[in-house]
Amino acid sequence: MPSIDLLIQDDDIVLSSIGEPLLVEGVNCVAQDLRHMIREKAYAWKMIGERNKTTIAARCTEIELEMENDERIYPGTASVSLSGEKLICEAQTITGERLTVTV
Repeated sequence: MPSIDLLIQDDDIVLSSIGEPLLVEGVNCVAQDLRHMIREKAYAWKMIGERNKTTIAARCTEIELEMENDERIYPGTASVSLSGEKLICEAQTITGERLTVTV
């Protein structure tokens, strides 16, 4: 089933030059949905200021499991790491495309 959604940037719908909403599809749609899931479930917020490496690893595992609950993600391919202040989420879609989401 193809993935299609409204394109969201800076928490707002992106409009064309004639005022119509733009769409996002495929791997970009999946990436946008994952980005929104991480924000809506407060995963990134829970990691702010966290210094305990065990807690950080546990939070990354929680995100990986949530990513793999998405039927568009190929099971076993999700990985999440914290690099500085950036959360880097990577996975492969069932269509074989690789995606990277940075929050």
